[in-house]
Amino acid sequence: MAVTATTGHPVPLVMVLEDGDETQFPRAYVYAAGGVVPVATLDLVHKHLARYEVNFTPPSVGVYSVTFIVYSDAGHTVESIRYSREAEQVFVTDYGMDDLASRLIRVLGLVHENAYIDNTVFDPHGQLVAARVRLYNSAANVDNATDGGSEATGLIATYEITSIYEAVGRMGTYKMKKV
Repeated sequence: MAVTATTGHPVPLVMVLEDGDETQFPRAYVYAAGGVVPVATLDLVHKHLARYEVNFTPPSVGVYSVTFIVYSDAGHTVESIRYSREAEQVFVTDYGMDDLASRLIRVLGLVHENAYIDNTVFDPHGQLVAARVRLYNSAANVDNATDGGSEATGLIATYEITSIYEAVGRMGTYKMKKV
């Protein structure tokens, strides 16, 4: 089994005892990839119907392996031979799936899908020196946007554009900043 997680955010490690025993003492040993010494040793707490759980907060990006061992005593000195050792992997990234989806939606907008550009400012030569770009979640919401408006329905992100020209028709820098 595999679990995904993000750095610094707790992820539940769960074990269910198939015979329904609620009087055991499972422990999770968490190892970094290739590690031989656990980075964490965590005692699982009984929650309900022989489901034991504990939270693990990954300290860094990487793959962690978790070995679950069930003990028959609270001191975790006698391993129960009624249960096999179990294992799972935890894949840790800096960004979760929601973060990734949000970033992907913004990328679509930055290729001008459902984008509205307004508040344009031009220099005396007709060169764009500033503007605002608003990204919306649908064509209907971008159609409702107005020049200089503050429509927030479906608004995904807002960016400010600034550009500096070295000479007429020759842009030197272009900056697009998320606000």
